[in-house]
This record gives sequence, C-alpha cells and structure tokens, in this order.
Amino acid sequence: MHKLLERQLRKLGAFEAPPGFSEFTAAVSAAYTQAERDREMVQRSLELASDELLQRNRELREDIERRKQLEIELAQAEKLRAVGQLAAGIAHELNTPIQYVGDNVSFLEKAFQALSKTAEHAVELEQGPARTRLEFLVRNIPDAIAAALEGCGRVSEIVGAMKIFAHPDGDGFSAADINRGLSSTLAVARNAIKYVADVELDLGDLPPVDCRIGDLNQVFLNLMINAAHAIADRYGPDGQRGQIRISTRLRQDNRVIVEVSDNGCGIPAAVQPRIFEPFFTTKEVGRGTGQGLAISRSIVSDRHGGELSFRTEAGVGTTFIVELPLCQPPQGGAEQSPGQGEVVPASGAARAEGRVKIG
Repeated sequence: MHKLLERQLRKLGAFEAPPGFSEFTAAVSAAYTQAERDREMVQRSLELASDELLQRNRELREDIERRKQLEIELAQAEKLRAVGQLAAGIAHELNTPIQYVGDNVSFLEKAFQALSKTAEHAVELEQGPARTRLEFLVRNIPDAIAAALEGCGRVSEIVGAMKIFAHPDGDGFSAADINRGLSSTLAVARNAIKYVADVELDLGDLPPVDCRIGDLNQVFLNLMINAAHAIADRYGPDGQRGQIRISTRLRQDNRVIVEVSDNGCGIPAAVQPRIFEPFFTTKEVGRGTGQGLAISRSIVSDRHGGELSFRTEAGVGTTFIVELPLCQPPQGGAEQSPGQGEVVPASGAARAEGRVKIG
C-alpha cells in the first residue's frame, strides 16, 4: 500500500471496513503510485529540458560573441581598406609640404653660406655685389622660414589626423569631441575630395558625447567619400565642382545630429530600400564593396543606439543624417560616465562656420 494512503488510514483509526473497501484502497494506492511515477517523469523531463535550454543559451551567447567579433573584424577590415584606398592621396598630401620644406631648408643652407662669405667681406658692404646679396637674403630668408614652418605644420596636421582616425577604441564608451572627429576625418579624406568639391562646415557647440569615436570616424569617412563619388558621378572628374556640407547640432532631446550633404546625383528610387544591405553596391568593382553603409548603420544603430537615415532627390543630391544619443545607458550598474547628466557645452568643443575650400 502507498505510504501516503497508509498515513491517511491511520488517522481514521479502527473502523469496520465496508464490503469492497480493500479493493478500493488497492485502487487508490495504485493511483498514488502511478501519480508518483508521473511526477518523477515530469520532473526528469523538466530537468532535461532545463539542461538543454541552458546549453542552447550558452551556445547562443557564444554565437552572439562570435558574431560581434566578426562584425568588429569586418569593420576593421573595411576601415583598413578605406585607408588603403586613400593611402596614395595621403602620401601626395604629405609629399607636397615635405617638398617645400626641403626646398626652403636647402635655400636656408645656401643663404647661410652666402651670409658667411658676406661677413668675411663686411668692409665691402657700402657698395658692390656683397650689399646686393645681403639685401636679397634679408628679404627672402623670413619667407623661406615661414614656408618651411607652414609645411611642417601641414605635415603635423595630416599625421595627427591619421593618428586620431586610426586610433583603436577600447572596450567601452568614452567622452569624445564629435567636431574634432569630423575635422580629423576630413583631413584624412582631403585628397579624395579636393578635386571634385568644396566643403562647407557648420559645426555647432557640442558637449562631449559618450561614444566609440574611432568607429564613428569610420562612419564619417564613408559618408564623405560617398558624397565625393556622388558629385563625381554627376559632374564627371573634370566637370563642375560640387558642394559638400557638414553640420552638427545638439537637439533639445539631447540627441546629437550630424548631417553630410552633397549636390551629387542622388539615389535612384529603385535602389533606396537596399542601400544599407551588406554587399549591395551600385559602384564599379574596385570603387566600392557594398560594406560601407551597412557597417555604418551597424556602428550607429547597434553599437551606439542611434539612427542612420537619409533624404535624397535624384539629380539634386543626398543628405545622410547620423543621430546619436548624448549619453549611453550605464553598463551593468556602473557609475555615470563623463558626458552624462546636465548638458553643458564643452569649453574645448570646436565650432566652425563658413566655406572651407579643400584644395
């Protein structure tokens, strides 16, 4: 007899069992025993299902981590590809100032030698070629020094921009100057833009933004290069110069807005729904891989909780809009990161208005 049934019967004490009572208790005991077996079976099934769910959960987390890693590697590969395509232009941009630094330093070397000779004949300075030579050197040495310093400054600017652009992000977010990121990226893309378009900057006062600035610089580069390509497609490489406008502003809901506009060929209506698809491109082989906009949307939307959108008109131009939250939510209960809380314009935030001619 089932133990639970035995306990219940003991509580009843001694009584006269009616006919068929033993058969009844035997049936109840069998029902108790079967219920116990069913409970154990259900419990075991639940344990197996729980183990399977835990295993699937671990596999899913591993798949997500692998996917994130692949996305990071793909973004880095696309970044290196973009830098590789710009490498020749960057080398040219560096070569020009280095060349006139070298020319002017060579002039200064010769000027010093001439001054040394002139000093040896100081008594002849009242008349003759020595005085003429000295006057020439006095007039031209300051210009040579200024040109050499300008060349050094330009080289420093390009190298600094490349350092900012190529700097890898850490694991988390940090407060960064979006305007500075745009300016450094524009310096990197200078050679790809200057032959086809003038650039107009309208960078508003922005507080620091919680972001991965290296990732965002890649987005900005993609949008700038796309704008230059759109203008070249409309006017041709030797045609009318186009216009690229880059602007930033802080919206009242603490969203930072970055807009990159061009007066290029626009995006045809037939392909607009597909422009963010991975590997989709309308460009010829070697000019585009179809990864730039797909990676850009992933960086803005998935990694930063923002939005990448566009408005366009065929034959008129396109504007890409990057919308970013000013502050990222705390990660795992961490302390508030820099840039969160009350919005106060950063003292070091850049502001630039007007037309900047790239070239």
